[in-house]
Amino acid sequence: QVAYPEFILDEEKLDQYYDGLDVNDTDSYSEMLEKVERQKIEFWFKMLTKPASHFDLESSSATVAPIYIPTTNSLRLPAAILQAPLFHHTFPRALNYGGLGALIGHEITHAFDDVGRQFDANGNVREWWDPNTKKQFEDRAQCVINQYEEIEIPGTAFKINGKLSQGEIIADNGGVKQAYKAYKAYLQKLGREEERIKCVEQFSNEQMFFLGYAMVRCEHFTRDAMFFRLVQDPHPPERYEVNQVLANQPEFAAAFKCKVGSAMNPAKRCVVW
Repeated sequence: QVAYPEFILDEEKLDQYYDGLDVNDTDSYSEMLEKVERQKIEFWFKMLTKPASHFDLESSSATVAPIYIPTTNSLRLPAAILQAPLFHHTFPRALNYGGLGALIGHEITHAFDDVGRQFDANGNVREWWDPNTKKQFEDRAQCVINQYEEIEIPGTAFKINGKLSQGEIIADNGGVKQAYKAYKAYLQKLGREEERIKCVEQFSNEQMFFLGYAMVRCEHFTRDAMFFRLVQDPHPPERYEVNQVLANQPEFAAAFKCKVGSAMNPAKRCVVW
């Protein structure tokens, strides 16, 4: 699903969703909000009595994040995410593939992480991997779990919970790898290198891809927010969504000519997908 859910163009479904909602210009903001929330709850209670379907009214075009839904085996790409710095039609393809492309790859990889792998193509919970595939996945997943649990957050005694974060770690590493492959396939089809950006001509197309990947992950956290993130959020801090992920990519080391054995070109890497 790209940009917006199909239901917003279906008047019958819109009428069905908003049936029973009665607001007027004399209502206060809080009264309107209460009515909208009550109507939404009543709608979903009605849906509980009907057969399950892929008719979804939870999608929002204003959400700035793609999402993979294992129960429907679908990927949603809201309209709000189709803008800078993640994507822009004037950007070099290297930045678009490194930004939005890696996020799309991330969500696709969720279909094959520790949770997504438990759902089949129809969104049913089912063990569809053979024992050998499952064993190889678990061994590779354990590699990234151990790798991230060795990371100590500077200035704190905190470490990343690799078990909690394994789904996001697997998706981060797999997503950028697949996006890079897609970008290289684009260049091969193009038959030449992209024209370099003025003022940053010193960076190659490959380097710009990885800079695009890092650029959209710039964040700053307070100590308290970092603690909350490490304890409850499966997403690792952005610093490690960039540095540790790219250290696992030999293509990054090749693009920036990192010295063998350095932090960004380690002797041992973890690869799941």
